[in-house]
Amino acid sequence: MDFDRNRVETDIIPMPVLSAPRRFVAASEVEVERLEGKTHHWYFKDGLGDSESLVFVRARIVPGAGHPFHTHPEMDEIIYVLEGSMTQWLEHEKRELRPGDSIYIPRGVAHGCINRSTAECEFLAILSPAKINGPFAVDVSGDEPWRSLAES
Repeated sequence: MDFDRNRVETDIIPMPVLSAPRRFVAASEVEVERLEGKTHHWYFKDGLGDSESLVFVRARIVPGAGHPFHTHPEMDEIIYVLEGSMTQWLEHEKRELRPGDSIYIPRGVAHGCINRSTAECEFLAILSPAKINGPFAVDVSGDEPWRSLAES
């Protein structure tokens, strides 16, 4: 598949097919995933890149949007805020994260975030390992106590 720089970005834009191991990643080579209220720029993940041990994504969340409560059953995650702010839950604990703040989320722990500010929030997330047997994420946002916490 050829990489078309003029293509209109929709849901997911695949990265160009590369023959050598993918260790350097140019901004034009990321896989862009556009979802309601947020955009993910995938640099490394299972099937994308040469890393079996790490997932690396840059995310941008518009005001009022976020990631509903979920878990990563087989992955640890670190989030680092680049700009803006977001309310981040780690199970029952809630904190406002700002540029330079980070959070470590152990595998299987429920977490979620929302951008309650008036500006976009951009952050980096690193998850490990990249190669897993089960699902990447499990949505628990409809379950209690997560449903009630998200409304608080």
